[in-house]
Amino acid sequence: MTELATSLVDRGMSVTAIAGRGNYTGGQKLPRTETYKGIRISRSWSTSFGKRNIAGRMLDYLSFYIAAAWKLATIPRHDVILSLTTPPFITLLALIVGRLRKIRIIAVQQDLYPDVAVALGALRADSLLTRFLSWLDRKTLQHADRVIVLGECMRERVLRKSVDAAHIDVIPNWADGTATKPLPRQNWFSEKYQLSSSFVLLFAGNFGLVNDFATVLDAAKLLRDETRIVFLFVGGGVQGGLIDEFRTRHELSNIIVLPYHPPAVMPEVLAASDVALVTLADGLAGLSVPSKTYGSLAAGKPVLFVGDLRSDIARLVESRGCGAAVRAGDSLVLAQVIRNWAARREDVAAFGINARAVFEANFDRSHAVNSYVESMYRCVSG
Repeated sequence: MTELATSLVDRGMSVTAIAGRGNYTGGQKLPRTETYKGIRISRSWSTSFGKRNIAGRMLDYLSFYIAAAWKLATIPRHDVILSLTTPPFITLLALIVGRLRKIRIIAVQQDLYPDVAVALGALRADSLLTRFLSWLDRKTLQHADRVIVLGECMRERVLRKSVDAAHIDVIPNWADGTATKPLPRQNWFSEKYQLSSSFVLLFAGNFGLVNDFATVLDAAKLLRDETRIVFLFVGGGVQGGLIDEFRTRHELSNIIVLPYHPPAVMPEVLAASDVALVTLADGLAGLSVPSKTYGSLAAGKPVLFVGDLRSDIARLVESRGCGAAVRAGDSLVLAQVIRNWAARREDVAAFGINARAVFEANFDRSHAVNSYVESMYRCVSG
């Protein structure tokens, strides 16, 4: 969203971001107001119990909803509100305030709620709460002026909510091809962690519930004697403990876990790998789209997708010759694909060349920004 906002400012638009004051990785509170590259940032107060328990998280959400609603009601009037899906149902708040102030609403669907919670088992599909949240979500999307989804699979899911097809725009997430590009494999990061002579599979980002790590970890166990193959996890999240526990319990030296690294060095972290691991839990096709895919393509790295094969990412890597897709649970198949790739580096290099070409043609930052601008103009003129 920062890249989108700065690009809109560069095109002469006035942009205000309303956000919380918490840092993504925890720690210090951010300033109440700030101007960054022409973006006016207004940060709302909220409680900060964090993700330790459900009650605390709900209080964080509720306090943010109230404070953000006040901010949205009192800032200078804008033409369009772009609302995201975190925290859940923030679009409903935007819709209420937007209608009062005669501002158009675009609902940007990064994930679909409560569908994701149901698919992950956090909510029962037939519960009264789930039925109410589903009704609320359906009505919110139906009343938004436009809905942006990340792929065709997600579009199909939104259409089932009786949203007008003419109001839906498919705009995939993206990466900045000037900031992230193919770089030499050998660098300070590969030297620091002694990766230069290894075949490295990298998962970088949030270790979230929407990801499938079980299949990858089982494959790592099967490949434990292949000393040249390394599984590198860089990031953090709720499933970090699962990865650490599995590595310790099975005494696996082929798994390396590192914390989040600053965005400025991530291109070099990507460069030090051979293959990008992208995972999605089974049953989540169209509910969530792993956006890390696009940075990996920008870096010229083949994508090894593990998860629901109905996903747009699975279709992408298989149809465009920039990687492979393995069904969630097929750890034997995954291990064999990795073993074959490690033995045939020339095939991996060819996938990498295709990956960058596919990225430049479809997923560079400028493509997405153009599509967002078109969606906004359709919104205000419709």
